Amino acid sequence: MLGARPGSAIAPGKPANAPRDPDDPGYETRDVKVRNTALVMAGLALSVLSVIGTMVWMMGAFSASQRRALPTLTKQQTAPLTPPPPNLQADPYADLDRQRAAAEARLSGYGYSDPARTRARIPVDRAMDLVVGRSLDAPER
Repeated sequence: MLGARPGSAIAPGKPANAPRDPDDPGYETRDVKVRNTALVMAGLALSVLSVIGTMVWMMGAFSASQRRALPTLTKQQTAPLTPPPPNLQADPYADLDRQRAAAEARLSGYGYSDPARTRARIPVDRAMDLVVGRSLDAPER
């Protein structure tokens, strides 16, 4: 091969399928310098750390200047808030029974529906007895 360099895996003038020299490492040993690669990596790490440090410093400086620009809080704004105690039912089942009993009494008893006493209510059973067998159409006049 004409383009092969000395120290490469394929020696110049040898075919690609020729047997290798056992002492040859099989790769190029002169192309990569570990020291230079380590220096570049260290430089990148130092750059990243300096950028992060600068960002943290700037955020602290900006937030401190914003805090100084805000007005001071009043006593009412800094007073601790204590919520009221919960208003729980002592016996929710008894309350539910009372509500159901009141609804049952309203449905099964007679009374007025409005404070002006112009409309009355009657029990559901009695209303059904009155309606059964009658036409629900409005009477003709």
